Amino acid sequence: MKTVLITGGSSGIGLEMSRHFARAGYRLIWVSKPPEELAAAKARLITEFRSVAIDTLSKDLSLLQAAREVYDWTVENGWQIDVLINNAGFGSYGFCNEIDSKKELDMIHLNIVNVYQLTRLFLSDMMKRNDGTIINISSNSSFQPVPRMNTYASTKAFVTHFSRGLREELKLQGSNVRIMTICPAAIQDTAFKVTGKMEQVKTFNGLAFTTAKEVASDVWKNFNGGKDFVVTGAKMRLFYLLHGLVPYRLQQFLVQKETEIEKGGK
Repeated sequence: MKTVLITGGSSGIGLEMSRHFARAGYRLIWVSKPPEELAAAKARLITEFRSVAIDTLSKDLSLLQAAREVYDWTVENGWQIDVLINNAGFGSYGFCNEIDSKKELDMIHLNIVNVYQLTRLFLSDMMKRNDGTIINISSNSSFQPVPRMNTYASTKAFVTHFSRGLREELKLQGSNVRIMTICPAAIQDTAFKVTGKMEQVKTFNGLAFTTAKEVASDVWKNFNGGKDFVVTGAKMRLFYLLHGLVPYRLQQFLVQKETEIEKGGK
């Protein structure tokens, strides 16, 4: 039985991706922070896929030692991780000089340091086997500066460049290990906008929003189809194709409009 480890696997994109892997017969390993959410999501998925094997670990991945603890936990249990999906993350909203710096530093540790550490730890084993896939969930916000979501967008810019660069390095080394970079549009139906206090931000109902289900479907299709850089969903792919043709100031105008609070919002 092959095994997939998904951070943030008990909700949103992680849960939707879990359904595809469960259907294909993978063992699911979830690492998320809320133990209640892990338990409820596990019970729910078992009712959908009665033969699925799910193991969970409640862990705050924004802590510096968390990635090593996750890796050691998989080794202690004898699990070979065939697919690692770095999906856990959160965002912040507002002007950088006004947002609580502790929250943003936690976000930097989760979105950047944790992704780097988990990738390095599991990549080492995959390279020894010359087999395996690492899927890093980035964002369409990594393509350009995003005022009011500046630090979040900057963390995702790291994820995109690090992942795509690592893929090129592995090609140069002749490795069969695969790195996938996923850049979703704003996702309408996840807790991300709630935890980031962005419920009234236009982009979640804007020009190119997507859903967790659409993102998971795109990931699964390209995981099996061989594409390593994936922009999701369909509307965002069109905007991405036009990205290089649109002047920078117009890009920024559109981004600023998308990240405004909707009329009537707070």
